[in-house]
Amino acid sequence: MGSNFLAGKKKYSAFIITILAALITAFIPDPEQQRTFMDLVPTLATILAGIFYIVTEGSLDKEKEKARAAEAKAVIALNGSTTTTTQNGAQAQPAQAQAQIQPISDLSPPQPPPEPFDAKAFHARVLNDASLKYGEANPATVFYEARDKGGLTTCTNITQAQDYWDYLVTLAFDAEQHVKAATGIDSPGPCKVRSPEYVQVQMELSKTIRCRDNVYTLANTKINWKAKLGSNDTLRGVGVLAEEILKYN
Repeated sequence: MGSNFLAGKKKYSAFIITILAALITAFIPDPEQQRTFMDLVPTLATILAGIFYIVTEGSLDKEKEKARAAEAKAVIALNGSTTTTTQNGAQAQPAQAQAQIQPISDLSPPQPPPEPFDAKAFHARVLNDASLKYGEANPATVFYEARDKGGLTTCTNITQAQDYWDYLVTLAFDAEQHVKAATGIDSPGPCKVRSPEYVQVQMELSKTIRCRDNVYTLANTKINWKAKLGSNDTLRGVGVLAEEILKYN
């Protein structure tokens, strides 16, 4: 600001010197010359012009100083606002990071892995119940008892259904071979009529293979199969309804 003040003073110095020279010339007359009022008009005009210039420039300089001061305040305010925002942002970051850290007590415990299908224990119960229900445990009665018992066993994971249906397909093959041998389908002789038991077990074999394939297809999708089963959430129910679930989803 001091440099601006000195610059303004230097700007006025030329006019001040001119006015002083005019005053000296006007009011200190030369003894050898006799001046009239008309002789003073040019000098007075010069003096008035200089005074008008000094006053005008002074007003303009004041306005420029006010504008510079306002601009300086705006810059200071802007810098202060930016600094405050940066500080607030820096202070907010630890709080946000702290909010993202959850207490250990709030974390859900890890879910245990699904219980696998225990084919050995399941088959032991099937053998026992087949003997009680059918009077004997042969491949055919064991298959039918395993099929029925699967309809009474809850399924909580698709892998359980996959293992169960693999197990049931094996029993279905054994049952088909057993009925085939018992009815003499392969025995030599004239044209034979297939027994109803053999036709039935063949149909069961085909159906069991198709259900097993549908269960594996369902396992490779993102369908919420549990919600579709409702009360049929059993090992057998997954395979029997898998085709319908895949068809309408």
